[in-house]
Amino acid sequence: MNHSTKPCPSGEPLLLCHAYENLPCPGRLLLHTARLIYKNERIPRDRTTHVILCSNRAIRKLNAMFRHKDSPTDVLSFNYDESDLLGEIYISLQRARAQAEEYGVTYANEVLRLFVHGMFHLLGFDHETEADTKRMRRKEGKYVQ
Repeated sequence: MNHSTKPCPSGEPLLLCHAYENLPCPGRLLLHTARLIYKNERIPRDRTTHVILCSNRAIRKLNAMFRHKDSPTDVLSFNYDESDLLGEIYISLQRARAQAEEYGVTYANEVLRLFVHGMFHLLGFDHETEADTKRMRRKEGKYVQ
């Protein structure tokens, strides 16, 4: 697989892997927002988050393997109990592009929304109940317009 990885500069919260280069990577926007989330949610800066921007095909394989759903999804989060790694977030850039058109937002805004959603999953938020969904959306709303 041909892809570019932008390592976390010292003290930065993200390792960004642009594994689907047919669509652009809003890396600066993601890094800026990650810094805000780390600061406001008091995430230790020595715990990085790996963000993998991938294709529908790649995320479909992960969705089938880990969630037993043989279809592409927009975002998957994997939380790790490691002192230096908060977790991994996989975002399908193809789904982000389609959803941006569907929701009438920019592509970069939709990638950002998926990233923020993934971050809050890593922080233990979920949307299993209506109350959980409202709580999670309130948190996400601070970072996505």
